Amino acid sequence: MVPINHDFLDLRTRAELLELCDDPDGATRLRERSMDVAREVDLVCYGYQLLWRNRAADAIDLLERNAARNPESWNAWDSLGDAYAQQGDIRHAADCYARASQLVRSEEERHRIERNLRDMIALGALAS
Repeated sequence: MVPINHDFLDLRTRAELLELCDDPDGATRLRERSMDVAREVDLVCYGYQLLWRNRAADAIDLLERNAARNPESWNAWDSLGDAYAQQGDIRHAADCYARASQLVRSEEERHRIERNLRDMIALGALAS
């Protein structure tokens, strides 16, 4: 298991508390500071936490920033694809899975990603 940067988590937790205490400006400042110390794995893990809490829009915002910061990371694109898929944005999910498929080296992960990509293409065809 990869250790998570506690500074990132601490800042994100404090930001959520400020949001609950009706201090959106303070929360925004802490979220931005958390991005300064975040590693790719922090952003992916936190993005999935947001998805599990049914906060897909927040997850997408975070994971888009992660993909922009780590454009050669298959995991960044795959995670963003999962977030778009959960939100029902088939086109963006498929685009992200296609990018992840181009970057991934593990055959096992490639097969899983390509299965997700085929699922998004099939859903897109059904929606047409």
